[in-house]
Amino acid sequence: MAVQFLIPLAVGALVLAGCTKAVTEVRKSRPLATLEGSEWSPLTPGATEQFVAFKAGGDIAGNGGCNNFFGQYTQDGPKLTIGALASTKKMCATGMEDEAAFMKNLQDTRRAEATHKSLTLYGAEDNILMELKRRDWD
Repeated sequence: MAVQFLIPLAVGALVLAGCTKAVTEVRKSRPLATLEGSEWSPLTPGATEQFVAFKAGGDIAGNGGCNNFFGQYTQDGPKLTIGALASTKKMCATGMEDEAAFMKNLQDTRRAEATHKSLTLYGAEDNILMELKRRDWD
């Protein structure tokens, strides 16, 4: 008698689990309306220390690989402008050129395309400056 109820219950659980995965996959690829509250790292191999965090109120912070930085950003739909960035002034034995390029790409950004998992930054001539992955995705 108990088997009669277990089979439909098990089938129902499998269907719900499949629906949850489908919804999660759709959400990952859906465009992200705002960058506020998100953190991103470049896809570039070896850039494990680099990241940028878009905070509330237009604040931006992160690490270029050696130095911490902070500044301001504005976002209006896909339009993204990152202002001048201030940073600590440590000198590291390696990676200073990569850090300078990372921060320059951030400041040269004029447009962004983002999903919940990926962010692409574009320059003034609509050229791709940098591709990043979500760091704080659960």
